[in-house]
Amino acid sequence: MITRGLREFLDRDWQAVRESKDRYWGDRIARLGAGEALRVAEELRRQARLCDPTWPDAALRDEDLGAHIRLARLLHRVRPTRCD
Repeated sequence: MITRGLREFLDRDWQAVRESKDRYWGDRIARLGAGEALRVAEELRRQARLCDPTWPDAALRDEDLGAHIRLARLLHRVRPTRCD
């Protein structure tokens, strides 16, 4: 029984699962707004802290900041476009 359940789980159509979740959350946030996105993000943060109270540590915060800096630099290099 356990083996069959594991096989069924592993054989799922993971692409369809991803697409279904993306549709669900996209529709939910479109309907309820940015506040819902922030609420969900806060719940995920709280759950992560329950699993590991030290998360995020200084190294992870530094890594995250570095990613934001790289993204900001890339965005500054993009030319603005006009839709006239």
